[in-house]
Amino acid sequence: MSRNLFAAWLLGLLLAGSPAAVLGAEAAAWVAFVVGEATASLPDQPPRQLVRGSEVGPGDSIRTGPGGRLQLRFSDGSQLSLNPGSLFRIDDYQFATTTPQPARGFFSLLQGGLRTITGLIGKARREDYRMQTTVATIGIRGTDYGLEYATDGGLVATTYSGQIEVCNEGGCLLLDAGESARVNDGHSRPVRNGTPPPLPGSGPAGGSGSGDSGFAASGERRGSGIPGGQQPPVNGGPSTAPTGGRY
Repeated sequence: MSRNLFAAWLLGLLLAGSPAAVLGAEAAAWVAFVVGEATASLPDQPPRQLVRGSEVGPGDSIRTGPGGRLQLRFSDGSQLSLNPGSLFRIDDYQFATTTPQPARGFFSLLQGGLRTITGLIGKARREDYRMQTTVATIGIRGTDYGLEYATDGGLVATTYSGQIEVCNEGGCLLLDAGESARVNDGHSRPVRNGTPPPLPGSGPAGGSGSGDSGFAASGERRGSGIPGGQQPPVNGGPSTAPTGGRY
């Protein structure tokens, strides 16, 4: 094999291991783990069933059923886990490792709850990342955080590492790691909770310890991505993995 051919082969091998390389041109993320009912749909199009390896992109609304859970891996390295009964939308997403185009990730959580570990988008310019909810906008400072709607329509935001900024018409609140806040509506200033929810790994379902994020192993493209060696669903069907507990 010539030196040039070997260099091209080696470059292709390295790129194949990157998150962006395994996604289609219009895809923003792929499904690493799914249990129960989970669908994605573009405006004016019927929903499509999501299974491991399914791709989602800008404009997709992603919904989990009452017992459904879903984990997404984005091309910038971020991870996102949706709770049962959630509705999440990818409003705008751009990320490319091979071109100088601006990177951005704008999302909306419309129902339910999520946990996310952010990736490269937003690290250089925080304004490139935004998570919109019905009562507040979430900005990041390199972080791992969770959001959950309350039954009365309010929102609880919790920072696991890094910082987030929770803003609405009432003002802004910066949350450090281990802090939690509640937002009652779009006009009331966010208020810190007296007793924040426990960090992942600190409760009875903590698994392997306080550092365990609860996300599927990062190296698996098409594998089950289910912690603890539980059996994966087949073609989106039932799984032996529990539907309760943490992300």
